Amino acid sequence: MDRKKIALLLAVALTLCAVPALAGTDGGTEPLAQAEAAGAKTDGLEEQTGAAEQLENDSAEGKQSGGVWQEGYDGTKPWISSADDELAFTGETDFRYLSFNDLRERVLDNSLTALMMEESIASIDAIDFTKMYNELASQLGSLERAQDMYAQIPVATPMEGAMQGYVISNLASSYGSLSNTVSDLATGKLQKDYDAAKRQLENARDQLVIGAESLYIATLELEQTKGTLQRNLTALDRTVAEMELRYQLGQISALTLEQVRNGRAALQSSLSTVDMNLRRCKMQLESMTGAGMEGTLRLGPLPELSDGLIDSMDLRTDLEEAEEKSYDLFAARKKLKEASDTYDDAQASYSKDTYNLRSARHTYESSKYEFQYTQQTFEMNFRNAYNTVKDYRQVLSASRTTLAFQESTYASMELKYQQGNISHNALLDAADDLAEAKEAVATAQRNLFTAYRSYYWAVNYGVMNSAQA
Repeated sequence: MDRKKIALLLAVALTLCAVPALAGTDGGTEPLAQAEAAGAKTDGLEEQTGAAEQLENDSAEGKQSGGVWQEGYDGTKPWISSADDELAFTGETDFRYLSFNDLRERVLDNSLTALMMEESIASIDAIDFTKMYNELASQLGSLERAQDMYAQIPVATPMEGAMQGYVISNLASSYGSLSNTVSDLATGKLQKDYDAAKRQLENARDQLVIGAESLYIATLELEQTKGTLQRNLTALDRTVAEMELRYQLGQISALTLEQVRNGRAALQSSLSTVDMNLRRCKMQLESMTGAGMEGTLRLGPLPELSDGLIDSMDLRTDLEEAEEKSYDLFAARKKLKEASDTYDDAQASYSKDTYNLRSARHTYESSKYEFQYTQQTFEMNFRNAYNTVKDYRQVLSASRTTLAFQESTYASMELKYQQGNISHNALLDAADDLAEAKEAVATAQRNLFTAYRSYYWAVNYGVMNSAQA
């Protein structure tokens, strides 16, 4: 019996179940109401039959179009479509997979903080300064006419005079404030202030992405640490088994055996702590990328850096480009310019011995030293980032040499084991040494990539991560 017939029989059964309820109603029901009830039953039967047919069609379409259809679906839960997973889908078969190349886009598209910043930037971009100037100039003229009007009103009593003076004073204050705004618009000062605010928001947005990248790399490091602890736990299990056998043979004391077991318990506790921190980091990444916060996100490996990319680094040229794009230097330079303008105004307005002029001069000197310090710190961090990349490059080369040696050693130990010259535990120890060498290479690759990303952000966006530098 096919699904259409089953659905039709179910619909008929549901309709028949409604008959006792209808029979239990008042017998004095009007004929028109009874006819309407009968019509409603017929319509309900047709609708239920149509719904069953539509359900079967949807099932077939879901299987053909890639919709998420599960066998045994009974229609009681909401239909699951592939659109529900679009926020977390990156092109991989597992929608909870996140690659490093997708990270920036995912953060900017789904992080609530990034979206908030993006809207703030858009609000600044939406400002029409020409229209603002015309509107404020019109309001300025209206305030001026209002002042003239109130000044010409005759005053009969002292109370009226006081009220008139109060209104004129408020109008004059509003006129002065509005006049300053119009003047700032005419000179471009207000536009520069908005541009500075936009640049600050863009810098904060870049810092958010950098934080996500650092969290991504830290999560990969925790995954490697977890693997190391699991390998050590396996090796310790072999040791425990050996110690238990030696204890049964009377070669060691019960205290020695207990010490080994306690060491395993401590290692298991450390593994649990790492697993908890790993889940926490993944949840943070999920919240920043718009995925459900379950702590089950799968991370892809870091991209490999080519030798040509590292060789293309030019300290002098890249430093000039980084300083030009740095928001920290921009903000310090802006502060110095404002302090210089204030000092120039004070020189034109006050005599040499006044405290106003002395205060303005000291403020200017302080801003000048602050700018020089910011510039010096930025250059030092940039040079450190450059040197760190070069250093991690040679560390990676050395770790690869060590790995090649361990691979040869393991091959030799494997041959000796096949010849019966060493025990199986000795072979497993050699395998652990080989795994440790591989982890050292992975750590060196990750450190090199982290250092280069710090340099990359400084050159291309002017953002210097001093913690990495």
